[in-house]
Amino acid sequence: MQQLVGRLEKEDLDLFIKSLKCEVYAPVKKDDIRFEKITSADEIYFKSPSDFPLKQYFFRSKEVLFEFNHGKLREKIPKVNQRVFIGPRLCDINAVFRQDFIFIKEYDDPFYKAQRKNSIIIGYHCNEIPSKYCFCGSMELEEVYDAMLFDKGEYFLIEIRSEEAKKILQKFIKSTKETITAEDKKIDTDRLQKKDISKLKDHKDWKKGVDDCLSCAACTVMCPTCYCHEINDEVSISDLQKGERYREWSSCQLDSFTRVAGDHVFRNKREDRFKHRIYHQLVYFKERYGLNMCVGCGRCIKLCPTTIDFVDIINKMK
Repeated sequence: MQQLVGRLEKEDLDLFIKSLKCEVYAPVKKDDIRFEKITSADEIYFKSPSDFPLKQYFFRSKEVLFEFNHGKLREKIPKVNQRVFIGPRLCDINAVFRQDFIFIKEYDDPFYKAQRKNSIIIGYHCNEIPSKYCFCGSMELEEVYDAMLFDKGEYFLIEIRSEEAKKILQKFIKSTKETITAEDKKIDTDRLQKKDISKLKDHKDWKKGVDDCLSCAACTVMCPTCYCHEINDEVSISDLQKGERYREWSSCQLDSFTRVAGDHVFRNKREDRFKHRIYHQLVYFKERYGLNMCVGCGRCIKLCPTTIDFVDIINKMK
């Protein structure tokens, strides 16, 4: 649809939320900031990005694929009604777009599609640099949202880009002569220098990150685009012909991730695992799909227990 720009009064955001006959999720601040189900605009925390990405709502940390019972299989594709997500930043919305490449365009995964198809995403645009760790300005993010809120202090300007968002928002937005400019959309977070790191894989400066890495996998768990997973069967002890097959998150930073039959491990060196994650994010995915897998949110740096900053490492490479 043609882009639509309107004005949404802040007090009308609460009326909008209460008008929805579906589940609404937004960033909520408690001990940390994460997306939770809300019923009021007062619960939304817009001041900082969520500590946890959106991916848990589409690519579940653990989900049953099917149950088996004496030779009979029953798929467990979830039934998900419409959901509205309010407040994800542009980086997190682009991360969902990246996962769409994997689970819809590449593999047509029915479990992911069931979670994704009825979801409307209304973003909140950063009006200042949200964190010293962010580098989303280096990642060529796209406007792949249903709608985006631009905070103007007393009110929001809202840009609507999908018919689904227009349908639920049109009663609450007012026409305006204001426009959303390139300056409104600019975020000065382009701190990752443009380099062809495909030629730097053996550079000595990687050693700083490798030496500090604990292989704890926090970087991949908190990454909004990582889709590493493993598939396991769980059999009933009382009846060995009954059980379930489930998928759960894993990590390329664990030596067990590439272990195969015969106990061979393809990436048993921490150095190989450390580099693989970064090269997948910045090189391999782009070679295959034409865009970086990384969206520059900076969570892998912020939440690393030894604060390994791979952006700083790459920038210092000569």
